[in-house]
Amino acid sequence: MKPSITFGLNYRGMRWVITGLLTLSTVINVIDQQTLSVLAPLLRDKFNLSPQDYSNVVTAFLISFTIMYTVGGILVDRVGERIGMTVCILWFSISTMLGGLARGVWSLGIARFLLGIGQPGNYPAALRTTTRWFSKSDRGLPIALFSSGTAIGSIIGPPLIAGVALLLGWRAAFFLPGFLGLILVVFWLGIYTHPESYPGISPSEVQSLESSEGATESTSLPRWTSLLKDRNVLALVLARFVSDPVWIFYLFWIPEYLKRARGFSLTEIGLYAWIPFVGGAIGGMAGGRASDMLIARGVSPAKARTLVLYICAAMAPLGMLTSQVHSAAAAIFLIAIMAFVAFSWFINTAAIIPDLFSEKVAGTVLGFMGTAGTAGGILFSILIGFLLTHYTYRVVFVLAGTMHLLASLVLFVSLREKAVHGPHGALAA
Repeated sequence: MKPSITFGLNYRGMRWVITGLLTLSTVINVIDQQTLSVLAPLLRDKFNLSPQDYSNVVTAFLISFTIMYTVGGILVDRVGERIGMTVCILWFSISTMLGGLARGVWSLGIARFLLGIGQPGNYPAALRTTTRWFSKSDRGLPIALFSSGTAIGSIIGPPLIAGVALLLGWRAAFFLPGFLGLILVVFWLGIYTHPESYPGISPSEVQSLESSEGATESTSLPRWTSLLKDRNVLALVLARFVSDPVWIFYLFWIPEYLKRARGFSLTEIGLYAWIPFVGGAIGGMAGGRASDMLIARGVSPAKARTLVLYICAAMAPLGMLTSQVHSAAAAIFLIAIMAFVAFSWFINTAAIIPDLFSEKVAGTVLGFMGTAGTAGGILFSILIGFLLTHYTYRVVFVLAGTMHLLASLVLFVSLREKAVHGPHGALAA
């Protein structure tokens, strides 16, 4: 299928436009998530929500997100990234707007549950798109770019959401990002096509994309259950189960922490809560670029990604000090360090998938990882509600500061680099 919009660009130029759309979809995706967390102090007061009520609303989102990360990954691998991305954006945009109609804890929880159904497929679709348009040696940066959309959305989200809520009311803060997603779908459908169908792509460029997939790759898709028998799949899934809850904590609870423990108003949350996620954006870009540079110097792709992961995990214990420092500025700086670690982990654990597995199952493998990560997030979110009811944020920050170290240990013990594509798209031993 030929694209209706090309801007007169060749293949090499258009692949960065597509990367930009993937980044924008991730930005909007995260703003949709951030709407609840930024407005949580206001909504808790308005709807008289206890910490456990808010934890239940977050858990409702995480339950559907957990299930649909795997389902979404499998569906994207079946229907392709063009249709998969379209359906995901439409669903999560409409679901976000439904949040603006909430009247209490139940309606808010239902809207967030629906949001969780549509959001996770965005990430397998983006990864699959990247592996289609970029050769293996060039994927680190574009994956870093669209993954850093999570950090960008977290930077833009607090001031945007707080500003809209203060000017137009909290319901408008749900409607606006949903509307932006609907606009994005129009551009996506007009621009996206498979690279081999793009006008003017040269045979050598097509060959470079095909060669990065390996000559023996099967044209059929494996049963998803067979992938769960692969040692590397299990290693990545377990590592994300342990590490992802850290980011879920920071995403959904930091505005609450800033209000309850540091005394921030909604205006102050809008002014300052975005700052830590600059660290996330830097971590994402630096992590992706660092692994690409190591690969360019002769380090194998899988070893390059894991080396960056280990270095970042060593920084994570600094997050334990967040609730112990006296100044809010120091606390925000430590949160920024943890965002740096979390985003570097997201990007390099995603980038390592096409280094170890076929493009045809990349979405499914990422779906498994995302499901595991959000399942861990559900358990951790429930635990957070209990700990904050009976103890303080100090205990939560101490737990969060240990989890990337444990995840890196899982990878060190279990992950094995392999060299040959097997018949089902995974790598042969």
